[in-house]
Amino acid sequence: MTHRLIAAICAALLLASPAIAGGCKSAGAGADIDAVKAQRGAFNEAIAAKDLSAMATVLAENVLLVTGTNSDRFDGRDTQLQLWGDDFASPDRAVYVRTPQCVRVSGVAPVALENGRWRGERERGAENFAAGSYSAKWRQADGVWRLEAEIFATEACGGDFCPASAASE
Repeated sequence: MTHRLIAAICAALLLASPAIAGGCKSAGAGADIDAVKAQRGAFNEAIAAKDLSAMATVLAENVLLVTGTNSDRFDGRDTQLQLWGDDFASPDRAVYVRTPQCVRVSGVAPVALENGRWRGERERGAENFAAGSYSAKWRQADGVWRLEAEIFATEACGGDFCPASAASE
């Protein structure tokens, strides 16, 4: 049952994604669009600064992350913070940046869908990278937008970020 629910969420995010479909226009209340983009900026800054506390303030308790290359799934804020903590401690650490192309705020529920591009680079060199598209779902509660789900598609890579099958092609 859980796998079906996760598959349905992932499919809905991808199917609803105007960025992936080719056109991406922000819609909804401008203040909400700006607030979601500010939260995204705060999350990007927290990744660069290795600041788990700042990351925790952006993530919903039940946040879901589906990675871009292997579709690994990480459920919950604590699980995701552990993943980031492990990455921050690694000598092969990567710095990830998500760049929104559009944010669509619902007129019927306190939710928003963000679509954009992402890139991760090893600290030791930009030739070691992965990049692609993403969709993220946000929910507003108590006046704060929090990240509920992210799904990534890896579309380009270089160096040691490339899977063995891509490196041999």
